[in-house]
Amino acid sequence: MSAVRLSIQTQLCGPASVGTVSVIHLVRQHARLSLPKAKEFVDRCVFEGETVSIPMPSAKDAWLLVRALRSLPDVPKIEASVED
Repeated sequence: MSAVRLSIQTQLCGPASVGTVSVIHLVRQHARLSLPKAKEFVDRCVFEGETVSIPMPSAKDAWLLVRALRSLPDVPKIEASVED
């Protein structure tokens, strides 16, 4: 099973993070997750400082997510890679 390894260095503004809505949307879309589950993965990166492993439906979906995350403008520093 493929997965995407994700870590995010973000700017916090009070109890909220800046620039993660588009990241959540892409994780949800490519990993085929519910909104709460996608948000949970991203929140763990942002608020807990974790590096998470997001299970992906296929290796192709994993690569598409990594490429999409790398192309986002004006987002926090994101490190994403495919794990097989």
